[in-house]
Parts: sequence; structure tokens; C-alpha cells
Amino acid sequence: MSSTKSQARLTKVVDVSVVDGVIRWTDGSNVTDQAKSQNLLFVLGHEAGYTISILVEDPDSSSPEERFRLLLLSTDTIPDELRQHRINGLPAYLRPVKGERGVDVVVSTKSGVGLALQFWRDVLQPLWGVVEDQSSGAAGREPPNVVVTKDARSVREFAASLGGSEGKSPQSRTVVLLSGDGGIVDVVNGSPPDAPSSSEQRQPLLALLPLGTGNALFHSLHKPLWASGDGKAGDDVSPPLVLGLRTLFNGASANLPLFQASFSPGSRIVKFAPAAGEPSADDAAHLAKEETRVSRLRGAVVASYGFHSSIVYESDTPEYRIHGDKRFGMVAQELLRESHPYAARVDVRRPSPPPSGWESIPGDRHAYVLVTPLSNLERTFTISPASKPLDGKLRLVHFGTVGGERTMDVMMKAYDGGKHIGAKWDDGHEVRYQEVDEVRVTILEEDERWRKVCIDGTIVDIPKGGQLSVKREEESGFQVLVDSRVLPSS
Repeated sequence: MSSTKSQARLTKVVDVSVVDGVIRWTDGSNVTDQAKSQNLLFVLGHEAGYTISILVEDPDSSSPEERFRLLLLSTDTIPDELRQHRINGLPAYLRPVKGERGVDVVVSTKSGVGLALQFWRDVLQPLWGVVEDQSSGAAGREPPNVVVTKDARSVREFAASLGGSEGKSPQSRTVVLLSGDGGIVDVVNGSPPDAPSSSEQRQPLLALLPLGTGNALFHSLHKPLWASGDGKAGDDVSPPLVLGLRTLFNGASANLPLFQASFSPGSRIVKFAPAAGEPSADDAAHLAKEETRVSRLRGAVVASYGFHSSIVYESDTPEYRIHGDKRFGMVAQELLRESHPYAARVDVRRPSPPPSGWESIPGDRHAYVLVTPLSNLERTFTISPASKPLDGKLRLVHFGTVGGERTMDVMMKAYDGGKHIGAKWDDGHEVRYQEVDEVRVTILEEDERWRKVCIDGTIVDIPKGGQLSVKREEESGFQVLVDSRVLPSS
């Protein structure tokens, strides 16, 4: 697939108005319709007038074909309230130019609940086509390269081509990801380490459309646009996919903050994949364990050991995969019941200039060790409330063996806008929260079940006595598309 051409029906309308957060219009049959202003994508200005684009999503629809409703309204005039949402055409970073700029659209078919392909066909492809057709210089323009994933390896195989053969890579590259956080991880770890030039002009630009499960990076980058003062989603805020499309067609580039996770010799990536000869990746009964040696990974979301990493690992095992989406709650309940004390030594270095020496966290039993540059692991789960978009600062969230009831209480407070920060108990335990330059976890467990660490959803088994080291990368080699309002002030 390599085209943005798709059937997109423009509806001619008149009498467009905006009253009390509602956009109203009348079509050619004299029928009046309306949509909430938070569903407005943008207004495209062109020679013939304006095209108003609106996305209405029905998350409760039982039919994927009825999940998304893209409205493209053609009108001669627009009210003043819509002028601030005007764009003038397809931005340069979405215009492929042979030999100068490549544009790829990666449709991750297995991300989240599997809506990426439907979203591409019903929303992004027709929307892109209309914007392209009504932009200046549209004739003869190169189409983007569309990659529809076939299996779990597809994105990494695509990422390996980002550098191109020597001397033949484009001047710049934009990659539009219809995926979750896993797509980001696959791109940053799948591309050749020396592929991006030190020149910002040649660093791949990643654009995110949140079609995964947690979408931590997207929600954290857009948090100022949807969160109220208490850190929760405000009333009448735009849905994530609306925010994503606004950013896609009218965004600004920024350095993508990454961290590097290093592992001791003998560490292995552990995952469960279809057994050889099995036709379906959806049949949990035919998954086989695969192990691959690893020395380092790059991450954008989270590095963890303890309760969090165990949930991610065990929910992916065949025993739990057969339970579908219910498996996450089942795993969490079992882990809370066991309340295993994870044997490890945790050392940190603070970022104060110059970087401090190593400081050991007291105790050799832990429940929760998590390092992240992001505020949210889900839109409603605020793990690090002090984190700001693009600042790249690593923060540690840690607590010891406090028991299942207290652990659950901490998690619930994280869902309540990040109120777990500062929690203390009478026996001296507390939630530790601090900015760090580097974290080192030495695994002391005998049983390999409790030696799993998580890097952005990838599970790594570390041998007893081995270490996980997490530190910030100053130059990631990637740009990310963001709303200009979240850019750091100069």
C-alpha cells in the first residue's frame, strides 16, 4: 500500500455556527446536524473556501466499522470561533519528496484492541487525501509509503531500513505510527544505532497516533492539553485520537527523550511467540517461550523491577493469555495475594551537578522499583506527577515490602491524579520519589520468576547477581512531533 487516495465524501453545508461548545451546520437537504467542539480536528483553508474536519468516535460500538465517523464539511464561510483551528495545507514533514524526504505510515494491526487498520482506512487515509488534494502543488506529489504489519517483527524490520543503504537514505524521514508504545520501542531499538546523523535535519521524525493499550508516551506528551489542575482529565477535553490528528497535521518537532537500559552478561529477552508451524498468533495455547541474549535496550517509557515488571511478564504467559483482557487484573490480584519481597540491591545517583556518587536505598527486599521520564503510564494512571513533556528527567518511584493491601492503595492513588507521592506508613515504609541520573538494580533472587525486569513492555531475565542499569541518553537521534504548546519555553 502506498497511497493516501480513498473515498472521502465532502458534504456541502451552510450556516455554520459555534454556540456553547457545539458546532452546528445545515446540509443541502436543509437538515441541521451538530458535533461537539472537542471533536473538531481542524479547518482547512483553500481557494474554494473551507473544509471543516470532525472526528466522532463511539467507543461503545460493537462494530469496528461504526467506531469512527469522519465528517468533512465544505463551506464558503466559517465563524470566527473556528479561525484559530485553521491550517493551510499538508505540512512539509508529511510531503514525500523523492531523494529528499521520505514519509512512512506504519499501521500496527495488533496494537491495543486491533483498531489501527480500521482507523487508517476510515479516518486517516481519507483525511490525508482531502488535505493533500486541497493543498498547493498537489499534482504529481509522491505518495507516502504505507506499512501494514503482519507480525510482531514487522516494525523492527521496517526500522532496520530507516538508515537506508550508504549514501541513499533520504535527507529527512517522517514515520507516522498508528500503534501503542510498543511501536515506539521497536523503532528506536530496531534502527541501526549509527543510522541517524548528528544533524537534526536527518533525525527521523516520529508522529504518534494512540492506538495501543496504555499509550504512555502520547498521553504524557499531550498532558497539558487534556489534564486539569489535579492532574486528571478535565471536562470536555478532546479525545486522544483528535489530539493526535491535530498534532499530526499542525505539529512541531522536538527531541525525543530516551534512556538506556544496560544488562549484565547472560541476560535474555523473554517473550512468548507462536510455536513453529502454528498458523495463528492469537491462539494462546500454542505459544512457545523464546529467549534472546541482550546487553542493552533503549526506552522512552519505563524501566521497572518488582510488582510492575511481574504484571507485564506474567500476563503475557500462555497460562494467562487465554483469559484475554481479563488477564491483567487476574495477574495483579495473584501478585498482590503473594506480595513477594523482591530480593535486590538498589543504588541511585542524583543529578545534582556534578553527578553525585552512588547512594544505596536501605533494605534488600523491595516491592516496586520504577524509573520513568514520563508523567503517565496510562491517561488515568499518573505515576510521576512532577514529570513534564520533553524534559527527559528520569524519576524513581520506589517502595519496599508493604504488603498487598498497601500496594493496592498506592496503585489506586496513582489513578487518583498521582496522590501516591509522599505516602508514608507508621512502620517507617514510604513511597520514595526522586529525580535520578542513574539507577542500578542488582538482582539477588534464586527463582527466575522473580528476576524479570521490564523495559517499555519488553521483559528481560537477569541472572542472579546480575544488574540492570538505567540512565538518560543526552542525544536520542530521534525527533517527535508534538503540539507547539508543550514545547519548552526558551
